[in-house]
Amino acid sequence: MSPAQGERLIEAIATGDLECVRPNMAAAGDRVNVARRHIRSARSLADDDPTLAISACHDAIRKAVTGHMAAAGLRPRGGDGAHRIVLDYARRQLSQIISEDDLMEADDLRRDRAVAEYGDFASRQIDSTRVRTAADVADRVVSAIASSLAAQPQQGGCPGRRRGRPGVFCASAPKRHQTARRKESVPH
Repeated sequence: MSPAQGERLIEAIATGDLECVRPNMAAAGDRVNVARRHIRSARSLADDDPTLAISACHDAIRKAVTGHMAAAGLRPRGGDGAHRIVLDYARRQLSQIISEDDLMEADDLRRDRAVAEYGDFASRQIDSTRVRTAADVADRVVSAIASSLAAQPQQGGCPGRRRGRPGVFCASAPKRHQTARRKESVPH
């Protein structure tokens, strides 16, 4: 990770967009496997239900990226803007393994998913051709993340985490996150 990437992560943690958690490679692998199933489902639904299929393509990318985050000891905050935060992480942290074109397509897919979920006449805007293109993009993104995870079995955890001190997380994180994490780390 470059110094600039580390600074961006620390900023995202300080603003509450990302939270530090214990790195979890098993969860990362599970999310990548789920992402691959979503892509297969999207391809099979492309003709019959393109709006559901486009959502599956978006979810595949999102789950693979959150898998990478889990391996790195990070989690996006929930609520409004969470999907955007995940794609921001991909743009800032995964640009060395995912092409700029695919990152732009992933953001377009996020908007397509919003149309599919909330738009009027979504089935007129999203067709099987769009789904097939989206599935190809999702497949490239998921494969790049899977290869990256396979090459680095442990990504080292959250920037700013104090090594060797369980439960003590990023000094730049808001106090509410630090306090919550300390309480969770105390054995019962």
